[in-house]
Amino acid sequence: MRQVPETVVALFVRAPVPGRVKTRLAVGLGEVGACQLYQAMVADILGTLKATGLPIFLFHDDKESGALPQVWRDAAAQVRPQWGEDIGERMAAAFADCFAQEIEQVILVGSDIPDLGPRIIGAAREALATHDAALAPAVDGGYGLIALKRQQYRQELFTDIPWSTNQVLPATLQRFAACRLNVALLPVLRDIDTLADLLAYRHHPCPTASATNQAIAQLLPQTGAGREHEPHR
Repeated sequence: MRQVPETVVALFVRAPVPGRVKTRLAVGLGEVGACQLYQAMVADILGTLKATGLPIFLFHDDKESGALPQVWRDAAAQVRPQWGEDIGERMAAAFADCFAQEIEQVILVGSDIPDLGPRIIGAAREALATHDAALAPAVDGGYGLIALKRQQYRQELFTDIPWSTNQVLPATLQRFAACRLNVALLPVLRDIDTLADLLAYRHHPCPTASATNQAIAQLLPQTGAGREHEPHR
């Protein structure tokens, strides 16, 4: 009889195909460079998740046979496709998939967050002992981690949210309140979507994100590289 884990980490990834992944970063790094950086970020996050000892469920958008690296597949307890039109539908489907397997707690994370460390995953797990859910806000107004219990899952937490705007977090918190679910807020994370994000991260890099930091050093080797693209403040 298969043993069902109590808690898993659902990691959302995109197949690392130049021109399809991190397109906004490609403006400054080129399509190949943006893809290389993305692969480095995934490598660091997989290392972080392995260190927690929790099973990794890899949810991917691989539409091309063989585009998903084997090393990613090997790191995962399960490899599952993403389903849905927008990110909300895809996250809701991933939670529903895990909870249908009678897993009690799911911590869902993105794959472009070098700041994501074992402590954040541990904090999310601890928060679920006293809360219905946990969220790690993102600098851009969204969130980079969401953790839920099986009994508290509601599909409406992911519907009619203004995705890709700075209103994602407040709208989601309003939805939690409407569902009468209490949520713990974890430390703020920075995801890397644009060159401005990348430059901000480079000024305050995560010391444990070695693959990401090495890739950035190779892609932006000069201290002043990219500053002409940095927005005025």
